[in-house]
Amino acid sequence: MDRDLGPEAAVLFVGGGGYTLPARLLASRPEARAVAVEIDPLVTEVVRRHLPAAAAMIERTGHEAAPGDAGGPGRLGIVHADGRVFINETGRRFDAAVMDAFSSSSVPAHLATAETYRRLREITGGPVYVNLIDSPGGRLERGIHAILRDLYPHVDAVQGPVSARGLANTLLAASHRPLAPLDALPDGYAPGSSPRTA
Repeated sequence: MDRDLGPEAAVLFVGGGGYTLPARLLASRPEARAVAVEIDPLVTEVVRRHLPAAAAMIERTGHEAAPGDAGGPGRLGIVHADGRVFINETGRRFDAAVMDAFSSSSVPAHLATAETYRRLREITGGPVYVNLIDSPGGRLERGIHAILRDLYPHVDAVQGPVSARGLANTLLAASHRPLAPLDALPDGYAPGSSPRTA
């Protein structure tokens, strides 16, 4: 993401989690803006209380936002809503989107559909990044990969180490333009192959 976006990027994060990615984006790009859609307000409260770096960013620049808000007083809009509802109802446009929502250890099924990604393409002018956990070449990974391949000419994958449970973190990036090549990956991560959809 660092190499694919300009200094004033507006980025949608579906899934707030620890707010690490929005905080990092805003810290590295003083002109960037972000909207983080987190379904559970308790998650945001835990971040405010226990994750100092993300809490500091929320304190400096965060503001509660509604799905239809065009902006707000800070650079980080926090929307407590279902990600699919936000994607379907927002009138905003973004330069990129990060799909990073989890329910237990998997992506909620209603966020893993062709309809969701088609709508996401309508509101996002640049790349879409997807973080998921699945067995290597598993059904979820193959399904999301196939959806992205149908919508974008350029799709790259990176896979992390396989856990004792047989699961791995897979990161997918999809774009209308070629993505910047990665010079280095974290330990244990390697470029992923294009999974078969059959």
